[in-house]
Amino acid sequence: MVERPNLVLVCTDQQRMDSLGCYGNRFVVSPHVDRLASRGTRFSNAFTPWPVCTPARGTMWTGLYPHAHQLVDNVYGVDNAFESVARVKLTVFELLREAGYLTAHFGKWHLGEVQPPFFDVWEECFNSRKGHWMDGRQDGEYRPDRQTDASIAFIQRQKNAAQPFVMVQGYYPPHDPYTAPARHYAPYRHKGIPFAGYYAAVSALDECTGRIIAALEQTGLAEKTIVIYYTDHGDTFFYRREGEHKFVCFDDAIRIPFIVTGPGVVTGALRSEPVGLQDLMPTLLDYAGVAAPANLHGRSVRPLAEGRSIPWRDDFYIQKVTHVSAITQRCLWHGRWKLIASANGAHQFFDLVNDPE
Repeated sequence: MVERPNLVLVCTDQQRMDSLGCYGNRFVVSPHVDRLASRGTRFSNAFTPWPVCTPARGTMWTGLYPHAHQLVDNVYGVDNAFESVARVKLTVFELLREAGYLTAHFGKWHLGEVQPPFFDVWEECFNSRKGHWMDGRQDGEYRPDRQTDASIAFIQRQKNAAQPFVMVQGYYPPHDPYTAPARHYAPYRHKGIPFAGYYAAVSALDECTGRIIAALEQTGLAEKTIVIYYTDHGDTFFYRREGEHKFVCFDDAIRIPFIVTGPGVVTGALRSEPVGLQDLMPTLLDYAGVAAPANLHGRSVRPLAEGRSIPWRDDFYIQKVTHVSAITQRCLWHGRWKLIASANGAHQFFDLVNDPE
């Protein structure tokens, strides 16, 4: 294992777990992410702790559930959500910086409008609500392509650098509106596949991810870089009667792809232990050789990715408030069983073997 590997995070937005070939989708075109999964460890039971953007992202970078960091709704119009809104100020990036890591972010942040002080590199970044197209035209330049170009240029600059880096590539798609460059629509047209633009965006981001991996390989950095591919939450496509495409505890919204690859990671492995976004911060600190704060709700998934057998949680807890009716709900997933407890008393209990949808 490399002593202090580089850390590359590819975070999409609102991507269903079942939208990738490596997670069983039989019609999607996702060869690069599928290859990433075949070269690393894929987690089949990965979850978001709160199925909406800002709360989930607050958990990514603090290792704490939203009730602790108090970023419990999307933020807009604030410079730095960790300074002005969050109860918890410390993020993984300060700790990695103190440990000597160069910190870089590209693309969607959704935790404030300006560059936070803990990032050394901040390019093509925005909070949220930016169109997927640079000039607002669907036949123009796709924003993820621009972001990918910027991150590849960054990787190339680090080719001979002694300092390790952590790089976050935050893509806004496949979040609605579901759009992508025209060439990615062809596999989904005229086949009865709903939301062709969503899957076209999945394929477009797959291509972008492939370009990032190729840049790591061409610079020789792949051998000393941990790559994690994941998303913040899923998407119900508004099929649920609640009229939400997230903000719900159904599997469409809470289950996410989570793939780890790099030096020391078992090739082609599938782990069924329940993991979530609260595990991201301790995982990054583990790889960087930094002691994790004692108050974190998450744990490092590194031992699982390296094929070790260790005691682990056997359930997963989700928090959220419905968007339309503002009802507080909590969810407990336990393999076969799932309970959604609602403040209005409309509880739901599911047998996920007999009712997997």
